[in-house]
Amino acid sequence: MSSAGSRRVTREEVEHHPSSYVDPAGYLFRHEGQLYRAIRRGHADFYRALLADGTAQRLSAERGLVTAREADLALDDDDVDLVLQHEEVTPQTYCVEWCPAMLLEAARTTVELLAEVTRLDATLQDAYPWNVLFDGARPVMVDFTSIAPVHSPLPWPALEQYRAFFQRPLDLAARGRGRLARVLLQDNINGIPLGQFTQAMPAAYRARHPVAGLSVWLDGFVQRRPELKKKLRGAALKGEPASRAVRQRFADGLVGRLDGYRFEQSEDVWSVYYQQIDPQVDKERKLGQVGQLLERLAPATVLDAGCNVGVFSLLAARQGARVISVDTSEACINRLYAEARREDLPITPLVADLLCPTPAFGFMGEQYPALPVRVRGEAVLCLALMHHLHIAGRQSFERIARLFDALSARYLIFEFVAMDDANNDLIGAGREIGYDLDQVTAALARHFPTIETMDSDRPTRKLLLCEKPR
Repeated sequence: MSSAGSRRVTREEVEHHPSSYVDPAGYLFRHEGQLYRAIRRGHADFYRALLADGTAQRLSAERGLVTAREADLALDDDDVDLVLQHEEVTPQTYCVEWCPAMLLEAARTTVELLAEVTRLDATLQDAYPWNVLFDGARPVMVDFTSIAPVHSPLPWPALEQYRAFFQRPLDLAARGRGRLARVLLQDNINGIPLGQFTQAMPAAYRARHPVAGLSVWLDGFVQRRPELKKKLRGAALKGEPASRAVRQRFADGLVGRLDGYRFEQSEDVWSVYYQQIDPQVDKERKLGQVGQLLERLAPATVLDAGCNVGVFSLLAARQGARVISVDTSEACINRLYAEARREDLPITPLVADLLCPTPAFGFMGEQYPALPVRVRGEAVLCLALMHHLHIAGRQSFERIARLFDALSARYLIFEFVAMDDANNDLIGAGREIGYDLDQVTAALARHFPTIETMDSDRPTRKLLLCEKPR
């Protein structure tokens, strides 16, 4: 039973976190809306020391470690000797939704923390991207007990995991294959194994890296011989832990390698959208209208659906909202993330499709919730998106209204795009379509009873401020 804390709760009174079941040091749980970490006996003294001497606080301030403090709560569990209370980092996002620059920053947070704790004669016991969440554009390592004492003779036992979940996807993204990397990362147990990685890389890469092919062959050779595999694994784990100097050089080398990544800033049709708008379109009018609405509503959180390069995401964040920005264009999200980092704005941009969102996955499809559950906002922006959802996406207005009802806690700023809008000709693909403002408004009104209409940036568009009852 943990000794600290004045409030005592039983295991039946807490909610075990569905993603916390592997860590030998403990587990996460929720109680009364707060996030806690139970630390098992045999591990508690190590983490008490990190907190007592200020190391944990310094790593939080300087190296992106989640903040933690000893909780005023004790858990009636004979195996638990310490309970920590954690900062809650939102939104919950996954590497399968990050642009390459975000994956790179998550990798940097991981190995820079490794290099720092190595100086303390400790290590990170895993290198898992689901251990990193983004607080706005800032990566945070949320697995406090990934920091652990050194036991292995290997410089870093988590190296293969790091390669599978960070290094290989980054290598793919650096060659313009970011989308493929995100798809392959959906294997949350194995990441991208070496054989799969070499197959996914261009033929020119395989020709220039014959050792990679040899490594794949050797790995297959060993996997088919269990006794040989057992001997090799046993030999690798024998001996005294690697010296601090060896581990430090190794960790510093991983940090240095990240500096070499360069991602092609290739544009796509959407990342240059604003540069190609007809000069007669009054862009400033729409920007002003939306800005006034956001100032009036003062939402704490905003979801910018189909954000493009994030003009309105930036506007909302500069006015004080925490913003989640979603778009299918990797080029757009890369640009928005760079801007959010430069200004240190509370914007978390994601490469995702709201019509085909990241599903719930992991163990029994329950470990990692689906995208729509994680990105709800007090206000939702649906600007210059309606025609893509209805025409290209083939969704009825009833379905579109239901989608935004699920995503919005209270407000929806929705841009109506008339049938004769010039952009409809670009995405119509020969489909016969027919609708009007009354039809769209009626569908939205079933979920948002109060609707206010105002002008947008051109005669063929209107802005609709839709509101749910309090």
